[in-house]
Amino acid sequence: MDTIKLNADLVETLERVAQQQASSVTDLVNQAVGNYLRQQQRAKLDQEIAAYEKMHPRLKKENLGEWVAVHQQALVDHDQDLSALYRRVRAQYGKTSILIRQVSGTAVEEVWLRTPSEGKITT
Repeated sequence: MDTIKLNADLVETLERVAQQQASSVTDLVNQAVGNYLRQQQRAKLDQEIAAYEKMHPRLKKENLGEWVAVHQQALVDHDQDLSALYRRVRAQYGKTSILIRQVSGTAVEEVWLRTPSEGKITT
């Protein structure tokens, strides 16, 4: 792996913030890079979801009920068995974020969440 070199002004800022937070520069950099990578992963999945929604009419005709894998805005695999599809996708793409979704009658599924009541009755 290459050595990572930071600009002097960035190092100075990191050292100041680390001292203020009673942390280390290494911890701050690891946290920042981790956050960046999660944002990139989320952005990729958002693109895959948009692609899935766009191709849904065709998927509904050809793959209704099946599990599909979407990568780089394209259908890359499908199967009736989620476990089999997952194993193939991981074998081919490793830890790369791949959208895996079951094709249903609608492209966007509604999710209902029940939240606990506080027990208050309003009149």
